[in-house]
Amino acid sequence: MALIHGFRKRITKAGRAAAYSPAGLEVARAVMASRADSPVRRIIKAKGLEGRIRRVASENLPQGVYFAKLTLGNWEAWKGQQFRLLQDGKVVYGNMVEPPARGFPLEYRNIVVTSDDISRFAVDIDAPYELKIGRGAFTTQQQLTYDEQYGVEQYGDVFYSLRGNTKNPKKMLITFPGFGPSTTRISYAVSYLKDLTEADLMDTLMVCFQDRYLVAGSYMMVDNAGRPLESRVGGAIEALRSRFNINHQEMMFFGASKGGSIAIHYAKDYPRAALLLAVPQMNLPYYFNKPFFKDNLLQNPALRDVGQPEDRLRQYFAEGRKIDYFYTNDDELSNHSLIELASDVPNLSKYRVHGAHSDVARAALPAMLCIMRRFLRRPVDQQFTCEEMRTFRYNQTLQVQVRIDAEASMVTGANWFIAGDAGRTRFLQLMTEHSYQFVKYTAAEQCFFPAYDPIDQLSEVIAMKADGTTWRGALPEAVKPGTRIPRRSLSTRALTLNTETTQDYVVLDGDTFARFHYRCQTLATGGDTMEIHFVADLEPELPDLPESGMRTAYRAAVHPLDGWALADIAALRFVIAAGVQRLLLVVHGETHADAVEVLSGIDWEDTSVVLADSGEVLAHAGQH
Repeated sequence: MALIHGFRKRITKAGRAAAYSPAGLEVARAVMASRADSPVRRIIKAKGLEGRIRRVASENLPQGVYFAKLTLGNWEAWKGQQFRLLQDGKVVYGNMVEPPARGFPLEYRNIVVTSDDISRFAVDIDAPYELKIGRGAFTTQQQLTYDEQYGVEQYGDVFYSLRGNTKNPKKMLITFPGFGPSTTRISYAVSYLKDLTEADLMDTLMVCFQDRYLVAGSYMMVDNAGRPLESRVGGAIEALRSRFNINHQEMMFFGASKGGSIAIHYAKDYPRAALLLAVPQMNLPYYFNKPFFKDNLLQNPALRDVGQPEDRLRQYFAEGRKIDYFYTNDDELSNHSLIELASDVPNLSKYRVHGAHSDVARAALPAMLCIMRRFLRRPVDQQFTCEEMRTFRYNQTLQVQVRIDAEASMVTGANWFIAGDAGRTRFLQLMTEHSYQFVKYTAAEQCFFPAYDPIDQLSEVIAMKADGTTWRGALPEAVKPGTRIPRRSLSTRALTLNTETTQDYVVLDGDTFARFHYRCQTLATGGDTMEIHFVADLEPELPDLPESGMRTAYRAAVHPLDGWALADIAALRFVIAAGVQRLLLVVHGETHADAVEVLSGIDWEDTSVVLADSGEVLAHAGQH
């Protein structure tokens, strides 16, 4: 009661400044740190103070930093269009207008701004709006109900719920959340994995983190003031691990999409832990170059400065960490052309699932639950006989069909894969179940690509059940490539902006891949332009260009080896890696119509395309 009285006194008598002082923050956090069923928590909930106390406890922002809530009216007229919130003419937040939850206004909460003077703000579309600004984070009743339902609590500046064995666990499962819909009333979710029961978690402490930063999450990289979170989140993980003296090899990190990127980041100090990933984003600035993020997360410099997931994952590959990675080829924005081509990495198992980004975790849920339950308790292995295999050509790809024995045909609720080795890496391709239960096959969208898939190393069919049982059957014969496409050595090197020698780079998008040779150098620190010359030969010196008024930060010479396929994506990766505003593309030599069409359609707002031989400038503003 003293805590409640003290908090109410600060609100009603000392004013907002006192409430949001360090002392007010301490009082509010002390209240919220008490058990959810404690008398003090029941009283504040009954008196309607819980939301207000949560706001004060949310985060101690620096002086002059505030949270804003923007409510847009007449959103129907602007559906599908971009909007920006401006402070003193500078973008502080933007998004694509989408319908809100039925019966609710269109709100964007917890936009971080540096003024509480509403007259300094404007919206760049002609729509009515309301702006509220305060020191505490905004929330909704739906979020409060959700947090209570899943037991989410605040611990300092981090938020998580605990499940399973919280007294004497022997194992630790750590989960991180993905994004919800951009207009949801529950902006901050947890990966609670409701399919896992208390029996599954009998010996395991499950920690479900909440990415409760910025409007919809910061990948748990920075807090609302842009300060790094790594030490605070990492400290919370290590405190729980050391409290129960859990061995590092008895830990598993899990996440899907955004959660997968976070899991990669926070597994750094636990090289013997298992890592289970589904469609993580490999390069955050590159992923943010899309309508929902261009005017918010892409503009946050702190998210460019942190180590990117692809850098850490390459390190983990080199260390031979145990990694299970689910992906689809139709997710170039997330993959950044890394996992599709990864091979000969020890302890890496990669599972290819057809469909879009959002389809993977849903389609492969039995297999992911199988991996989790095999970690949580003793695994179960069964054998069966693969009685027959047939292969079919499909355009320039290969399909496989297998017939399994009667006992295995009765297995239900499983993901079926055809599997083999890519060097020291395990490769598994999801299969489709036929109407005849004894037949499994790779459908048209599950084809193999002889140019880079280890077709001749496929060796078995595997069924992974959600209960942790794995069924295995050896193929009756070796799979032959079946096409005349030669297997190519494709580089998985990261793109670099300073090269001493010619580098190889590969871009893969769906069933299309393209190889490039390039050289790149730094020209001017503080420049605003990425200059890319597409050439037929990297050896000659590049000719001087007419004065463009641009200050070139980096200049690259790029030789496409496979025509103009995916040259726009390669160029986009260069400019985002450079972190500059402008992109200048120069095409040398005989120009094909394909080059102009591909490069003129690049998705970058400030782009110019120059045909070097004619001097023609094709100014182009990329899609916004």
